[in-house]
Amino acid sequence: MKGSRLTLVLMSMLTALFVLRVCAQLLQALFPVDWIPEFEAWQSGLLPYPVLLASQFGIIGLMSFVLHRVRNGNIRARLWKYRVCLVFGSAYFAVMTFRWLAGLTFLSDQAWFAMSLPAFFHVVLASFILLLGLHIRRRVRNPKIFGYSPHN
Repeated sequence: MKGSRLTLVLMSMLTALFVLRVCAQLLQALFPVDWIPEFEAWQSGLLPYPVLLASQFGIIGLMSFVLHRVRNGNIRARLWKYRVCLVFGSAYFAVMTFRWLAGLTFLSDQAWFAMSLPAFFHVVLASFILLLGLHIRRRVRNPKIFGYSPHN
């Protein structure tokens, strides 16, 4: 149970970090301030801001839904869910970590790589997916601890 609580805390922290990111860019769009990075630093420009903002609200909603399910133990533990989270989350994490680190070093002259804030927050989202996979894996391996039978 301790691991499950820690996973929930970490997932909650990642969600809060992402919410702060969305709020910071929105603040810069509406009422620019000097104490946080400029509006343009928060996005790579691949999506128009209204589309990006709508998708971010959708992501926050999905993250909140998942957190609620994890907290209440309502996620059905299935091996395929763990595998999807592991494969997708690992690939997403690897690509975005490479983007982030390459943009800070040898590809800093390339615009997409040089955008370190968007890359960092993609790493945050990938970490959330990996933690969800870890939670599901833990439930698949220890169904009695979680009061769950895989044959239900």
